[in-house]
Amino acid sequence: MGLAALALLAPAAARADDAPDLCVNRPGLDTPPCTLPAGRVMVEAGAVGWEFSTGPAGREDSLTYADMVARVGLGGATEIELGLGGWTRTRSREGAAVGTARGLGDATLAIRHGFGGEAGAKIAVQAFVSAPTGRAPGGAGDWGAGLLLPVALPLPAGFTLATTPEIDAAVNGSGHGRHLAWGGVVGLSHALTARVSASAEVSALRDDDPDGASTESRFALSAAWHAAPALQIDIEFDTGLTRAAPDHALLLGFARQF
Repeated sequence: MGLAALALLAPAAARADDAPDLCVNRPGLDTPPCTLPAGRVMVEAGAVGWEFSTGPAGREDSLTYADMVARVGLGGATEIELGLGGWTRTRSREGAAVGTARGLGDATLAIRHGFGGEAGAKIAVQAFVSAPTGRAPGGAGDWGAGLLLPVALPLPAGFTLATTPEIDAAVNGSGHGRHLAWGGVVGLSHALTARVSASAEVSALRDDDPDGASTESRFALSAAWHAAPALQIDIEFDTGLTRAAPDHALLLGFARQF
């Protein structure tokens, strides 16, 4: 959620003919336009996420554990989301010097409202605000906010085209104040079996930080397994397309509906 992912594809949620469809944010870079039914609760967890980057200054890797989101359906195609960034540990190496930092991520509150019926294109509007409850490297250091416009369009042969434009008031790299960031995600998803689906996405995010503007772009492949009527297990692999993006990322997680 948030500025982090200017992605161009909707995450695929695994489905089964004998079980209700699950509306799940993960995996993938995109945000789906679906919303939870009234009274339903969804807990989504990024169990572990790993990122790795190299550059002229050296190499850096990070591990994030327990990145959590709780979603509640309010009815009328509206839901609210409360997220808490996971615990992050980064390690950087420059020559013989090794530096380590640890910190919990920020809290995020979002509301999403969907439009469109069961068939045809779907669209939603999602607004979010992030609160500086964590600390670096997990936390940004100040308040942030953003607006997303998730869209999903069914295509022939069982494919789905998804896109999510996004505009944010992103926190400055200094941890004080905000600046404009904007971009989007686009991608294709398809069911491989009754319980397994996969997606391919591209994202791009322009970040006009006063300390140095950059564009982060990624290519992502993800898969989701509908392990039970209310349980999804998923995996995602990202490759950076620009210098601002990590070289590689691997994420594992799950979602459980109540």
